[in-house]
Amino acid sequence: MFEKRKVWAGVGSALIATSVATQASDNLTVTPVTTTAVSFSAMGEGEGGEGEGEGSVKADLRTDNAAYLARLGLIRGHLWVGIKLYREGHLAMAKTHMKHPEDELYAGLGPVFKARGVGGFAEELSQLADAVNNEKGDEAVETAYATLLEAITASEKMADKSAREALLSISQMIRTAADEYAIGVKAGEIKNVHEYQDAYGFTEIAIERLESLSDEQQTEAAADIETTKKLLLDLRSLWPTVAPKGTVDGDATHLYGAAARIELSALN
Repeated sequence: MFEKRKVWAGVGSALIATSVATQASDNLTVTPVTTTAVSFSAMGEGEGGEGEGEGSVKADLRTDNAAYLARLGLIRGHLWVGIKLYREGHLAMAKTHMKHPEDELYAGLGPVFKARGVGGFAEELSQLADAVNNEKGDEAVETAYATLLEAITASEKMADKSAREALLSISQMIRTAADEYAIGVKAGEIKNVHEYQDAYGFTEIAIERLESLSDEQQTEAAADIETTKKLLLDLRSLWPTVAPKGTVDGDATHLYGAAARIELSALN
């Protein structure tokens, strides 16, 4: 019964988001869809890894593979943009994206990792944050980042997941990216660069996830994967640079629309 509610809520979210994107293309004034009613990205955390977005639909990260992958994808996204900023010389900004085991995206995952039989990556998170925040130098940062990515990959176990679950996780990540972008960019003006950057990281990790699918997973949903790839690559124009000043030619409705189309494709 719970699964049926999730599916119909997902379809509803997709239809709403598609409606938003369509209205935006007609130059109408719209209010972006938020995670309040439709997100399954499990941004929050609860006992035993039971998470939810800002709304009422819950996902048990111990058993919901799509939500679990989405959570780890969001962590990856923060780190991806942090490293990009670091490599481009924006050290102060990079530090704000480094995650710690006590941060909200990781906190509460202990029971989830235990239930899934994986070790997690708390120590590796700490080592990277320490290397960046204490300015230990490029070699220490890059080594810590590579080690952390290996630990996250081991916890994801992507080979055990279906293409459908991977696509649903991507939809959830892109919807969260839309929420962040809607806060970061208003009428083309940068209002919150951190949220703009988070959305960038989430989207790039979604692209990486899609490109890392195995041959078997690619065969399982070839047409849907190809459609998703085009949608994701088209989104890259929303981020002309990682550290913009002034204005950008972007709107969150493009992200909401893409998330909706990916979700519908996966559910069908």
